[in-house]
Amino acid sequence: MKTYTRWALCAAILALPGTGIAAGTETRDPKAIAIAKTMMQAMGGEEAWTKAHFVRFDFRVTVDGKTVLDRAHLWDKTTGRYRIDSTLRDGKPTVTLFNINDQKGTVYAGGKPLQGAEAGKGLKDAYAAFINDMYWLAMPWKWLETGVNLKYLGTKAYRGKSFDVVELTFGKVGLTPGDRYDAYVSPRTHLMEHWEYALQSGAKDSWDWIYTTSGGVTLALDHPSSDHQKRINMGSVRVTGTMDERLFTDITKSLK
Repeated sequence: MKTYTRWALCAAILALPGTGIAAGTETRDPKAIAIAKTMMQAMGGEEAWTKAHFVRFDFRVTVDGKTVLDRAHLWDKTTGRYRIDSTLRDGKPTVTLFNINDQKGTVYAGGKPLQGAEAGKGLKDAYAAFINDMYWLAMPWKWLETGVNLKYLGTKAYRGKSFDVVELTFGKVGLTPGDRYDAYVSPRTHLMEHWEYALQSGAKDSWDWIYTTSGGVTLALDHPSSDHQKRINMGSVRVTGTMDERLFTDITKSLK
């Protein structure tokens, strides 16, 4: 695996159906909870995100101006149907149609369905891509999910501005519960405009968050790294109530 994937695929994996984590076990201080709720309200309100039907976005990673990873996503939030278009290392275009609720589906490489172990690995990789890429798109919406601990760290300065900083840690949730995130929330915009993380793998990094609003929901649009050498762009982010249903069944239809 190329070295860039260590930081490109670094999102903490939050509570998902079937994790078996009991509710009410989180540690959260009142100030951090208040910041989380105000932030979500500034992004359109929890009801708007809950009711969102289709979410379309990309996950495009560039290093020193060169694209090293590019995936197109389409999610039906009401049913769990999911589609990812990407390219394998051998250059073959791949389309994965699956459901995030049971992680079952089909992976097509070069227009043909994968079989056996290859198919199983392809579905596992697609689900991991959904978890990772969605975290870069919608992490601020996930603060109050089961298993997420919130701790207010006070105010810190970043690039001449003052931010409220909230630490996010995780209970026995997902694949990387040892990850830690420090989220910088602006008291002016009430958005998380920067994060710094230390992963259980040992990786550390920091990124800025730039947003867009679609269908009444605010989601990430762009992530320049603090050293300006890397960028994760989310493409043309759309939240909509209608979508061409053929995109969930017809691999000849393109998400681009």
